[in-house]
Amino acid sequence: RRLNQRLELYQLENSRVIPGDGNCQMYALSDQIFGDLEHSLEIRRAIATWLIKNKNLTLKNGARISQFAHTSNWYKYCIRMARSGTWGDHLTLIAAAEVYKSKITIISSVESDSSFFIEIVPNSIENDRAIILSHHAEEHYGSV
Repeated sequence: RRLNQRLELYQLENSRVIPGDGNCQMYALSDQIFGDLEHSLEIRRAIATWLIKNKNLTLKNGARISQFAHTSNWYKYCIRMARSGTWGDHLTLIAAAEVYKSKITIISSVESDSSFFIEIVPNSIENDRAIILSHHAEEHYGSV
């Protein structure tokens, strides 16, 4: 309910049903970038490859991207993210923004009124395309 209210605030709605099989973030990105769900595996591979190559990327807060993985072994994290069915996270969204050189906007159902609108801005924007995802907090991504 909270997510729908927030989408309505921006006069947005989910564009299609996204399967909930662990690949929802990749499906939603595929829908936004290619207009279909068929490129999710290609997107996942591009993201995993980017993550492997950019372990030491310094974020705007001064931390390295690898410090935010849910494991101490960065390579294992990247290999896990390359597998179909693995839930995407904030690091895969950063990677997607960098790979596709597009800003990604997420409208979330999180309880906080101050952090439900998130923008991930890559180091270089080359696409004016708007990538907008909905996020049912900690459970599912949708394509807006």
